[in-house]
Amino acid sequence: MTTRTSSDSQIESYLGRVRTALSGLPEREIDDILRELRSHVVELADEEGGDAKAALQSLGDPLDLAKTYRSENQLTRAECSNSPLVILQGLRHANSSGWGRVLAAALFLFGYANVVTLWAAAIDKLFAPSRAGLWYTPGNLWSLVLVTSGNPPTGSRELLGWWLVPAAVVAGWVVRYLVDRIAQWWIRRYRLATTAAAGKNK
Repeated sequence: MTTRTSSDSQIESYLGRVRTALSGLPEREIDDILRELRSHVVELADEEGGDAKAALQSLGDPLDLAKTYRSENQLTRAECSNSPLVILQGLRHANSSGWGRVLAAALFLFGYANVVTLWAAAIDKLFAPSRAGLWYTPGNLWSLVLVTSGNPPTGSRELLGWWLVPAAVVAGWVVRYLVDRIAQWWIRRYRLATTAAAGKNK
C-alpha cells in the first residue's frame, strides 16, 4: 500500500510539473494530455513491476516533454489556421535547426511583403492615380516597375490604368493564398516526418 501511494505521489508530482509547463494552452487540451500521460505511465510502471520512478525516467524531463507537446500543438494549429501569425509560429517549430527556422520565417515574411506591396499599390492608385501604377519604359523589356509611392521612371508609360486596383487586390490575395498553403505544406511535411521518426524509435 505504501509503495502504491509512493508511486501515485511520484506520478502526480511529475504530471504537476508538466501541467505547469503547459500553462497557456487550453485547459481542456492540458487535461487530455495529462490523462494520456497518466495512462501511459501506469502502463509502463506495470511493465516495470510497479516501478513508477523507472517509468517516469523513460519519459524524460517533464519540461522537455511539455515543450514537445507545445510544439505539436503549435504545428497542428498552424496547419489549419488562416492567421499569418499562427502559421509563422508554426514555421518556427517546423525546422530542426536554427538557420532553418530563420530561413523559413524570412521566406514567409518576404511573401507577405509582396502582398502588402500589391495592396499598397491598389490603395495608392486611388489617392495618387498619376503616380501609382505598373509602369513600362518602351524599348526595355525588363523595365516593368510597380510604383506605390514616389514618381514613375522618366519616359515610361502606365499599362493598367484603373485596372491596377482590382488586379493588385486579386494578385495580393493569390500571393497570400500560395504563401500560406506552401508554409502549411512544409509544416505538415515536417510533422509527419517527425511522427514517423518517433514511431521507428519506439
